[in-house]
Amino acid sequence: MLNNTLRILKHKGVTGLLVALYFLLKANIYRRLLGRQHLKKRIYDYWMYLDTLDQGIGRTLILFGAREEDHRIILKRVLKAGMTVLDIGANIGYYAMMERGLVGETGRIIAVEPASGNIATLKRNVALNGYRNIDFFHMAISDTNGTSELLISPFSNLHSFHARTDADRQTGEIEEVETRTVPSMMAEFGQIDLIRMDVEGHEVEVFNGMLEAVESGEMAPMVVFETHRRQYTPEHDLEAPLRRLFACGYKVRYMASSAEDGTKRIEALGYRGGPPIPTDFMVRKLFENIDDDHAVDLICHTGGVRTVLLAKDTNHAGAADESAALKSVAG
Repeated sequence: MLNNTLRILKHKGVTGLLVALYFLLKANIYRRLLGRQHLKKRIYDYWMYLDTLDQGIGRTLILFGAREEDHRIILKRVLKAGMTVLDIGANIGYYAMMERGLVGETGRIIAVEPASGNIATLKRNVALNGYRNIDFFHMAISDTNGTSELLISPFSNLHSFHARTDADRQTGEIEEVETRTVPSMMAEFGQIDLIRMDVEGHEVEVFNGMLEAVESGEMAPMVVFETHRRQYTPEHDLEAPLRRLFACGYKVRYMASSAEDGTKRIEALGYRGGPPIPTDFMVRKLFENIDDDHAVDLICHTGGVRTVLLAKDTNHAGAADESAALKSVAG
């Protein structure tokens, strides 16, 4: 308790500590005296029901009202009114609500969440804000259309399809969920402008499930994802799908460092980051236009990366179209 208090004081100051203590007291009153598990709180420009028993994102938002500020900055830079977003691992809707504010009434959010507890809260949060252009689905995105077993965590944002080594982040519970690929979702809902995912290492399967559609030119969405380097192994390899995406003209437009050490690692390669981004008891920086080999090494091997935005290089697309036209003329 003392260590957490000192940590909050260091990063948030006296005011931040007092605000956190106020909401901690409020959450305890809701749960223990009023018998209410969920607390309603304003987050940015939307409202959310937050689970007072959740040890993960729910607790963070109750105490501090924000998380992953680097992720938010990236979304604000690239999302425009009218866009369609596929939010994979939508959790309780923290990002889905944020995305809805950025794409507006003319846009669309397709929110996919495999954990039953999370999807129930997500539905409540969508209804709470009166949003009619957020569709939610109780399932997962993967490399096949079928089913898979989800390992449940006491941290609502750490449920995973892949076994963890940290026992305190597992409950032993398992939920069987439906899985679908990105192309199957596109076939049902149309073109997708941006995919956002935080799927605890399952990004390997998500990418593998969409590669053929990208390579054939059927789709070219921007992709924002959180990295999970410890989940990448020779048998569960992210480097191969990344290199295939790079071969199709994708580039790392934005890369957020994980913390100060990650910032130093990226800067040592010659990149200059933007202003410091205080978030989640650390300071990150946002870098732009990372070389393919550097990106693979940082994301898959050496680490230091939190969030990545992949986007198709328009110059590459133009060159490919010109090449195809020349071949057609020659034929």
